[in-house]
Amino acid sequence: MDQRFSWLIFSYKVASEPSTLRVRIWRNLKDLGVLYIQQSVCVVPDISDVRKKLQLIQKLILEHSGESTLLEVERLTELTEEELIKQFNQQRSLEWQEFMEQSDGFLEEIRSETAKKNFAFREVEENEADLLKLKRWFRKILKRDFFFSPMLTASKERLDQCECVLSEFTKSVYCLEGFSEGEINPNA
Repeated sequence: MDQRFSWLIFSYKVASEPSTLRVRIWRNLKDLGVLYIQQSVCVVPDISDVRKKLQLIQKLILEHSGESTLLEVERLTELTEEELIKQFNQQRSLEWQEFMEQSDGFLEEIRSETAKKNFAFREVEENEADLLKLKRWFRKILKRDFFFSPMLTASKERLDQCECVLSEFTKSVYCLEGFSEGEINPNA
């Protein structure tokens, strides 16, 4: 392996009741893209933004009388690091797979509306909102895809495809409403 990484190991202990704090911490950590190696112990590459967010989570835990430790690890054994990267990529691949499935649903919706010739502005609005959700979701997964999992490229291509298909659908709606190509796209 050519590149080696620095790591953060984060452990915490909070009261089991009320569960809202425990759930909040878990959600925040999962959103960061950590990998749990034991219950309440997780690991993540040492990245500035992630470190700052972990420190905020640590502060929250301490404010609620919990315990927390944030360890900086300069180097893991090569085998351990390879295994961790593999596990991180497996987690992201599952997320990218779900993203691809939702993107397929988005594309199918537009194909269906096109086949029915349902070129209505309300469909444009609905599909624009769905595309915005896909874009936000893509950015969230991308932020935690620390090692550029194998499905990243295909997922980006699928998002680009969704944008193109929606653009063509929108042009069809506008053309049926009497707008010219130049009015739809002033740069055309």
